[in-house]
Formats: sequence, C-alpha cells, structure tokens
Amino acid sequence: MTRNWEIPLCRSEFLQNFSIELGRRFPAHQWSFQVQTDTCEQEGRVLEQLTLLACTPYETAARLILRENGCVWVDIVLWPTGNNGEYRVGFYCPCEGFTHERIIDAFRDTINVSTRLCYGESPLSILRQIWNYTGEVKTRGELARPRKVQPYASPNSGPTEPLGNSGSGGGRHR
Repeated sequence: MTRNWEIPLCRSEFLQNFSIELGRRFPAHQWSFQVQTDTCEQEGRVLEQLTLLACTPYETAARLILRENGCVWVDIVLWPTGNNGEYRVGFYCPCEGFTHERIIDAFRDTINVSTRLCYGESPLSILRQIWNYTGEVKTRGELARPRKVQPYASPNSGPTEPLGNSGSGGGRHR
C-alpha cells in the first residue's frame, strides 16, 4: 500500500520532528489524509502550524492542528449524509508532557473513535481520556438519535425465535 499524502516541510524544529515521526508511524493507511502547513497569530506572535485531516470511509474525519508552541486543536466531524446533518466536536489541548509519538498515537485513536458518530454516539468521554483533557469543548450541529435495536428482530419482519443452545439453526428443538 502506498501513502496517498505528502508531508510538507516545516520551519520550526518542533514541527519538523513531529513530521518525521508522523512519516514513520503512518507510512500507509486505509484513511485518506490531507496535510498542510500554515501560520496563525496567537497572543501577538505569528506561529507555524501543521494541519492533519484524516477522512474515514464512513463519512467521518478527525483533524489535528499542531502549533510550533505545542498547542493542539483536536476535532472530529460527521459529514452530512441522508441520515445525518454535519456534527463537529473539538477542543484546544495543551498536550503538556506529550511526546511526538504520544500525539500521533492519540490522533490515530481519535480517527478510530470518530466512526462512533455514524451510530449517533458521542465519543466525547473517550476523546477526553485519549487527550487527557477536562476543559471546554466546542460543538456544532446535533447528532441523530441512534435507532433502538429490537431483540431478536428480523430485518424483514417481526420478532423471530431465538437460536437454540448450539448457536446454529433456528427455532424449536425436536
């Protein structure tokens, strides 16, 4: 499998080292990646930032914006579909004490957790755990309510009989 994205060159040493580790840990994957560099202003200083966007095949995505001062923005999104409107949840995380490897691992876990949005589940508590974050969260949109699963419901009709003890076949035992 070949990598479908390129890592741009960064000026700051912190982002250069992060980019090298990113290339090592994500040589190729099933997700679609976009990576870009840019600048932003924070507290009167112009900072370089690296943005990673990973899109899953399930109409979800995770975004990480890492600034040269170590500040991180993390968010996940459910793209609008026939069943859902767009939904986003994210936060700024200081990542104090996180190594480059730890940030990359947390981002990979964030991508995996984003797929819960497809089922109307908010993975916020898991995201907080992954990023060791307890502060303010920003959301946009609403998650569709998950459908209730009927026990023993057949997809084509009403309730069916449970399986026998062997787990194979169905219905009544003779």
